[in-house]
Amino acid sequence: MDWLGLIPSILILAVAIIVVVSLYFRWSMYQPLNRLWKRWMEKYHTWKTTRKERKLKEKNAEAQEKGKTEKKKEKKRKKTSIKVLPAEPEPVEDQKPGMEGNDIPDISPQKKKPERDEKKDKKSTDDQSSYDFEVSEKRTDDSIDYDDFVEEGKKREYHFPSVDLLNDPPPGYEIDPNELQENADILTKTLADFGVTGKVVKVVPGPVVTLYEVEPATGVRVSKISSLADDIARVMAAKRIRIIAPIPGKKVVGVEIPNRKPEIVYFKSIVNSERFTMADDMLVIALGKTANGEPFVFNLAKMPHLLIAGTTGSGKSVCINTLLMSVLYRAKPSEVKFILIDPKKLELSVYKALKEYHLITNDDIGEHVITRPQNAVLALRSAEVEMERRYTVLANATVRNIDEYNKKVADGLVEGEHMPYLLIVIDELADLMLTAGKEIEEPIARLAQMARAVGIHLVIATQRPSVDVITGVIRSNFPARIGFQVPTKIDSRTILDTGGAEKLLGKGDMLFLSPGRSEPIRIHNAFITLEEIERVMDHINEQPGSGDGFILPSANEEEEEEESEDFELSTERDPLFEEALKLVVMHQQGSISLIQRRLRVGYSRAARLIDELEREGIVGPFTGSKAREVLVDTNYLEHLQSLDDGSFDEEDDDNS
Repeated sequence: MDWLGLIPSILILAVAIIVVVSLYFRWSMYQPLNRLWKRWMEKYHTWKTTRKERKLKEKNAEAQEKGKTEKKKEKKRKKTSIKVLPAEPEPVEDQKPGMEGNDIPDISPQKKKPERDEKKDKKSTDDQSSYDFEVSEKRTDDSIDYDDFVEEGKKREYHFPSVDLLNDPPPGYEIDPNELQENADILTKTLADFGVTGKVVKVVPGPVVTLYEVEPATGVRVSKISSLADDIARVMAAKRIRIIAPIPGKKVVGVEIPNRKPEIVYFKSIVNSERFTMADDMLVIALGKTANGEPFVFNLAKMPHLLIAGTTGSGKSVCINTLLMSVLYRAKPSEVKFILIDPKKLELSVYKALKEYHLITNDDIGEHVITRPQNAVLALRSAEVEMERRYTVLANATVRNIDEYNKKVADGLVEGEHMPYLLIVIDELADLMLTAGKEIEEPIARLAQMARAVGIHLVIATQRPSVDVITGVIRSNFPARIGFQVPTKIDSRTILDTGGAEKLLGKGDMLFLSPGRSEPIRIHNAFITLEEIERVMDHINEQPGSGDGFILPSANEEEEEEESEDFELSTERDPLFEEALKLVVMHQQGSISLIQRRLRVGYSRAARLIDELEREGIVGPFTGSKAREVLVDTNYLEHLQSLDDGSFDEEDDDNS
């Protein structure tokens, strides 16, 4: 090779060696070149995206500056028009300056992904091309700022808590596709070792668990895969796994394997989700996220009652906190009232701050957060009385439920006050059943059977899900149930009528069974800290009180109502007639709610007192949703006091 020279000879030998070695070891020369090409293309797309974003920011900044300039000009124009035409200024259209035509800033979500996301997408695409199963994208819900949504709505005197009072969730942990591939291979090999032929066809990653969908080969029994749960958990080095055999509506078997680094689902992320923010109902609960990462909310009014069970530390108390906080973020004190029963005296004590707002009680009970079993019985009996009173009111108004009644009251079609929802929460049923037994079970069963239509809903939690606590009567009237981690499959069947809760991981991992569903949904409960709750309580205490004077009727009042049932047909007056007369005249307001608050009576008795005052000519007739007109003044009271006994009868005799 003298004619080639030394350097060309070395190059030819090097290329020949590389070709021989690559062919022997089956190395690809295309991949390095392909990587270089992709890297260059990524840099090019990154530069292009950055350039577009910079131009968009400059355009938005120009639009904002122009908007400010237009706003100043508009103000000057308004001032000038007022000076020239003081008698009748010309109406100016209400339009936002700087937001017309081509000046509207582009706030739509960018279809082009940022640099980091684009790199990840390209990498995941390259990785997935070598996998033999489909990797489902991790579900995320578009967040909506809850505060902005509230501000856009109708202005209220009562200001709802801000989401700024809640802790921000940390950035999520990205699951490595290689880890998913490794787990899928181990799962397939493990099934094959136990004589089950199948393949992983889809992987659905979630915040706490990842679902592997396995398609069994022809002739393989599904029950055989279910029996291998403990063996698969051992091989996968997992604490517990859950097998869904089969997944409803599919021809695959689901294997849920815990993630090595589980995420914490924060309450703020659910409150800011579109599903919670755009819901219309007041009793919408921000429960958490499903196994595939979707925010999960439900309307408690449609359940209509909820049973929660699980061992100590499984997440029951946090679930109750998220439930109550969800209501506080959607309902004013005049719209929803709470009866909180906490035999443990610790879990719900932080909500004592709501005593002037959402909490209701009466003099017989003497506690705002009820801790004593005898008071719990009184509270449930009083709720029964309130339920019967509400049914009477709804029957007189010829409506079928509380929503129709409140609509008629708002439209002035019936006389009465707005009827709030009543939410009864019992944190530990087992202790009450041990001390009170039938006295607790009977009112719970009756309320669960009848109270739905009148806006009374029950939420009951227990850490001992045995048949002597969750009796057949209670379970049959609670179609919506939440099962946290339990020790045995029998306990799981007691709660959910099916197994699975014994395979949960604890710390908010739950199975939710809603009415009309045969299979429960796996959900990871939203986490909220005590500091967050206290911040919300401090905010609510800065707001004006409800001022509706709604109190829980006494359980002893039922007998008084029965005794005075035919009162209108008799000639005797109610013993509280003169007190009601003085109260109405002194306040110059013929309101049923005023008599309820000051005289501490139920709605029916207060309404009869108003009817008596109308017959005597003290107040005017019904005029819609407003209070009745008072036809006499305080001089009339002075005239009555000048009489010996202050009665109308003697006055009538004197006039005759």
